[in-house]
Amino acid sequence: MKAWVDQPREEAFLFNPPFCGLLLATAIGEYGPMPVPVSFLLLPTVLHKRTRDDLPRSIRTTFVTWIQENSESRVLFTERTVSLKPHTRRGVVFAMSQAWLSSDSEGRLTANPELDLYRRGTRVLSDEAQECLKQARFVGRWFARAGAPSTVMALWGVRP
Repeated sequence: MKAWVDQPREEAFLFNPPFCGLLLATAIGEYGPMPVPVSFLLLPTVLHKRTRDDLPRSIRTTFVTWIQENSESRVLFTERTVSLKPHTRRGVVFAMSQAWLSSDSEGRLTANPELDLYRRGTRVLSDEAQECLKQARFVGRWFARAGAPSTVMALWGVRP
């Protein structure tokens, strides 16, 4: 993994740890205690514009139905997940250092229920970043209803 100062400038702006941490903490706050492997699916889902734009408008659309109807979203998902792994790690570490996230006794990630990061975040972000945050909130709720973490990962075509 490259040192943060060695990242290309565009990558450093888009994938900065506070923003990634905000997205992760927001999604985890909606999901509930989240198994760590599932957290690695959040950024590739939310930051990829085409996938983000294709997400359903309601959690009534099941993940299974959506992934079957939007199979093109699975194209290169594994590669995106792998390439965003370091940014997910940095985001989790940053969020934990700010007490936005913690881990429970089973090693799952939990969001600090006393913080309303979604409301705070929307005040200072650009329109596209606000859309990412809005979709992170949605994806957290949606993945929570999607079934076992292993099912969600299998449907995306990734393994822990």
